[in-house]
Amino acid sequence: MKKFLITTAVVLGTLTLSGCQYFYPNWGATSAPTDEPSASSTPSPSQSETTEPSPSASASQTPKAQVGLRVLSSSVDTGAGQITVIAEVADISEDGGSCTLKVTSGSVTKTLTVKAESNVTDTQCYPFNLPLTGIPSGNASFTVSYESADSTGATGANSLVIP
Repeated sequence: MKKFLITTAVVLGTLTLSGCQYFYPNWGATSAPTDEPSASSTPSPSQSETTEPSPSASASQTPKAQVGLRVLSSSVDTGAGQITVIAEVADISEDGGSCTLKVTSGSVTKTLTVKAESNVTDTQCYPFNLPLTGIPSGNASFTVSYESADSTGATGANSLVIP
Protein backbone atom coordinates (compact mmCIF):
# COMPACT_ATOMS: atom_id res chain seq x y z
CA MET A 1 0.00 0.00 0.00
CA LYS A 2 2.89 2.35 0.79
CA LYS A 3 4.40 1.87 -2.68
CA PHE A 4 1.04 2.58 -4.29
CA LEU A 5 0.66 5.90 -2.41
CA ILE A 6 4.21 7.00 -3.26
CA THR A 7 3.78 6.05 -6.92
CA THR A 8 0.44 7.86 -7.10
CA ALA A 9 1.92 11.00 -5.51
CA VAL A 10 4.86 11.02 -7.96
CA VAL A 11 2.57 10.53 -10.98
CA LEU A 12 0.16 13.27 -9.83
CA GLY A 13 3.05 15.65 -9.14
CA THR A 14 4.56 15.00 -12.56
CA LEU A 15 1.24 15.54 -14.34
CA THR A 16 0.53 18.70 -12.37
CA LEU A 17 3.90 20.25 -13.13
CA SER A 18 3.84 19.25 -16.79
CA GLY A 19 0.48 21.00 -17.14
CA CYS A 20 2.15 24.30 -16.21
CA GLN A 21 3.63 24.58 -19.68
CA TYR A 22 0.15 25.15 -21.10
CA PHE A 23 -0.73 27.94 -18.70
CA TYR A 24 2.61 29.71 -18.33
CA PRO A 25 1.98 33.27 -19.60
CA ASN A 26 5.31 33.70 -21.40
CA TRP A 27 5.52 30.30 -23.04
CA GLY A 28 7.02 30.66 -26.49
CA ALA A 29 7.68 34.36 -26.01
CA THR A 30 10.04 36.08 -28.37
CA SER A 31 13.01 38.14 -27.31
CA ALA A 32 12.59 41.68 -26.02
CA PRO A 33 11.84 44.32 -28.66
CA THR A 34 14.75 46.35 -29.97
CA ASP A 35 15.00 49.64 -31.80
CA GLU A 36 15.38 49.20 -35.52
CA PRO A 37 16.67 51.88 -37.83
CA SER A 38 13.99 53.60 -39.85
CA ALA A 39 13.58 52.57 -43.46
CA SER A 40 14.12 56.02 -44.93
CA SER A 41 15.00 59.40 -43.54
CA THR A 42 14.45 61.35 -46.76
CA PRO A 43 11.13 63.12 -47.26
CA SER A 44 8.75 61.69 -49.83
CA PRO A 45 7.88 63.81 -52.89
CA SER A 46 4.35 64.48 -51.62
CA GLN A 47 5.60 66.41 -48.59
CA SER A 48 5.86 70.16 -48.88
CA GLU A 49 7.82 72.59 -46.77
CA THR A 50 6.33 75.77 -45.39
CA THR A 51 8.16 78.94 -44.61
CA GLU A 52 5.90 80.12 -41.79
CA PRO A 53 7.78 81.48 -38.80
CA SER A 54 7.78 79.25 -35.77
CA PRO A 55 6.32 80.64 -32.54
CA SER A 56 8.81 81.91 -30.00
CA ALA A 57 9.93 79.54 -27.27
CA SER A 58 8.48 81.69 -24.49
CA ALA A 59 5.06 81.84 -26.14
CA SER A 60 4.77 78.08 -26.60
CA GLN A 61 5.89 77.03 -23.12
CA THR A 62 3.12 76.24 -20.68
CA PRO A 63 3.71 76.96 -17.02
CA LYS A 64 4.76 73.99 -14.92
CA ALA A 65 2.46 72.65 -12.23
CA GLN A 66 3.54 73.43 -8.67
CA VAL A 67 3.89 70.27 -6.58
CA GLY A 68 4.52 69.69 -2.90
CA LEU A 69 7.47 67.73 -1.53
CA ARG A 70 7.78 65.83 1.74
CA VAL A 71 11.00 64.96 3.53
CA LEU A 72 10.44 61.47 4.91
CA SER A 73 13.79 61.05 6.65
CA SER A 74 16.98 63.00 7.22
CA SER A 75 20.05 61.96 9.18
CA VAL A 76 23.78 62.47 9.55
CA ASP A 77 25.82 59.25 9.60
CA THR A 78 29.31 60.12 10.81
CA GLY A 79 30.40 56.46 10.53
CA ALA A 80 29.61 56.41 6.82
CA GLY A 81 30.58 60.07 6.48
CA GLN A 82 27.39 61.18 4.77
CA ILE A 83 24.10 62.99 5.06
CA THR A 84 21.13 60.82 4.07
CA VAL A 85 17.82 62.38 3.02
CA ILE A 86 14.74 60.59 1.69
CA ALA A 87 12.01 62.68 0.04
CA GLU A 88 8.95 62.28 -2.17
CA VAL A 89 6.83 64.44 -4.43
CA ALA A 90 3.27 64.40 -3.11
CA ASP A 91 0.14 63.64 -5.12
CA ILE A 92 1.77 63.25 -8.53
CA SER A 93 3.12 60.10 -10.14
CA GLU A 94 5.49 60.66 -13.06
CA ASP A 95 8.84 59.50 -14.40
CA GLY A 96 11.66 61.54 -15.86
CA GLY A 97 12.08 64.13 -13.13
CA SER A 98 15.00 64.87 -10.86
CA CYS A 99 15.35 65.88 -7.23
CA THR A 100 18.05 68.19 -5.89
CA LEU A 101 19.30 68.40 -2.31
CA LYS A 102 20.91 71.69 -1.28
CA VAL A 103 22.73 71.71 2.08
CA THR A 104 24.12 74.92 3.60
CA SER A 105 26.37 74.95 6.68
CA GLY A 106 28.16 78.17 7.51
CA SER A 107 29.44 79.60 4.24
CA VAL A 108 29.57 76.19 2.51
CA THR A 109 26.77 75.08 0.18
CA LYS A 110 26.70 71.65 -1.45
CA THR A 111 24.15 70.22 -3.87
CA LEU A 112 23.36 66.71 -5.04
CA THR A 113 20.90 65.77 -7.81
CA VAL A 114 19.28 62.34 -8.12
CA LYS A 115 16.65 60.75 -10.35
CA ALA A 116 13.00 60.48 -9.41
CA GLU A 117 10.63 57.68 -10.39
CA SER A 118 6.90 57.18 -10.18
CA ASN A 119 5.30 55.22 -7.41
CA VAL A 120 1.63 54.26 -7.14
CA THR A 121 0.37 57.69 -6.06
CA ASP A 122 3.56 59.72 -5.55
CA THR A 123 6.96 60.26 -7.13
CA GLN A 124 9.92 59.01 -5.11
CA CYS A 125 13.30 60.71 -5.14
CA TYR A 126 16.20 58.28 -5.07
CA PRO A 127 17.87 58.48 -1.63
CA PHE A 128 20.34 61.35 -1.26
CA ASN A 129 23.74 60.32 0.16
CA LEU A 130 25.82 63.50 0.34
CA PRO A 131 29.42 63.11 1.62
CA LEU A 132 30.26 65.15 4.73
CA THR A 133 33.70 66.14 3.43
CA GLY A 134 34.05 69.89 3.33
CA ILE A 135 30.89 70.58 5.35
CA PRO A 136 31.73 72.33 8.65
CA SER A 137 30.32 71.16 11.99
CA GLY A 138 27.32 72.93 13.45
CA ASN A 139 23.78 73.69 12.37
CA ALA A 140 23.02 73.11 8.72
CA SER A 141 19.90 73.80 6.69
CA PHE A 142 18.72 71.91 3.63
CA THR A 143 16.03 72.04 0.99
CA VAL A 144 14.86 69.49 -1.57
CA SER A 145 13.55 70.61 -4.95
CA TYR A 146 11.93 68.70 -7.81
CA GLU A 147 11.96 69.44 -11.53
CA SER A 148 10.40 67.59 -14.47
CA ALA A 149 9.05 68.49 -17.88
CA ASP A 150 5.61 69.18 -16.38
CA SER A 151 6.13 69.91 -12.67
CA THR A 152 8.29 71.83 -10.24
CA GLY A 153 8.37 72.31 -6.48
CA ALA A 154 10.51 72.64 -3.37
CA THR A 155 10.41 72.06 0.37
CA GLY A 156 10.86 74.75 2.95
CA ALA A 157 14.09 74.92 4.93
CA ASN A 158 14.85 71.91 7.14
CA SER A 159 17.66 71.62 9.68
CA LEU A 160 20.37 69.13 10.60
CA VAL A 161 23.19 69.18 13.13
CA ILE A 162 26.57 68.24 11.68
CA PRO A 163 28.73 66.79 14.51
